[in-house]
Amino acid sequence: MYPPIAKAAHVQGTVLFELRIGTTGQIESMKVISGPPMLQQAAIDCMKKWTFHPFEKDGAPAVATGQYSIIFALSDQSNTTVGHGPQSAAPVHTVTVRVLSEDAAQGSDTALNEKFDDADSACKKEILARQFNAATVSVCEEAGMLAEKLPVDGNYVARRSAFVYAATACGDIGDFKGALTWAEKAVEVVKLGHDGNSGSSAAYATKGSVEGYLGDFPAADRDLTLAEDFDRKAIESDHQSQAEHSSYYERDLAKNLQLHAKVLQAMGRFDEAQKKLDEAAKYN
Repeated sequence: MYPPIAKAAHVQGTVLFELRIGTTGQIESMKVISGPPMLQQAAIDCMKKWTFHPFEKDGAPAVATGQYSIIFALSDQSNTTVGHGPQSAAPVHTVTVRVLSEDAAQGSDTALNEKFDDADSACKKEILARQFNAATVSVCEEAGMLAEKLPVDGNYVARRSAFVYAATACGDIGDFKGALTWAEKAVEVVKLGHDGNSGSSAAYATKGSVEGYLGDFPAADRDLTLAEDFDRKAIESDHQSQAEHSSYYERDLAKNLQLHAKVLQAMGRFDEAQKKLDEAAKYN
């Protein structure tokens, strides 16, 4: 499974292992030699499920050692290919894992899909690089406008994500009215009920933060409360599935609680604000 955090950060790359395969084909030992940290655990989990056809020497099962690499790549076509490196005493085997990014465009209009994916990727690259300027706003709003043209079915995450990033880009340069327009679009997508808890939190948190900057504290209070509820559900779900993303969700919840505390303080609700800060402190 492609790690959600790595997807969101558009992290791709190769995880290289040193393996020892026993005479039954079971992996007796493995060691990660290199690879993006965000992808290593997913690669390890994948390898643990594999059994190889026993290697032979002189017609009998034999222990084998060698390197094996798993390549993670986000693309607009989902497929898995397996190839073999040069024949040698310790050949390198490669598995390329290609998955359809959950925020990639879907639909029959290939040209539209490609335009959206290009603009969306450029927008996220600039936001993640903390490029807060008019050029970033322009490309993010382009992605948002293209997202509006995508078919709703199958593009819930793509649309919500594009709208959140467009709102973020506008907010980063102080255009809070523009940011609110995009944040409202993101929330409308979430209300359709096809998004995950983390994505839903992002939409409501973005809208709530913008409302706070605009001085609409009751609206900010309402939307940040909803964002926190989705964060808690994400953490609970993560614990139940024994996944390893809860620290990410906890940091997100702490950030939203701290922002909510500021909103409550501005409303004169100091006791409630302190409760938010106390809860946030648990995750720091």
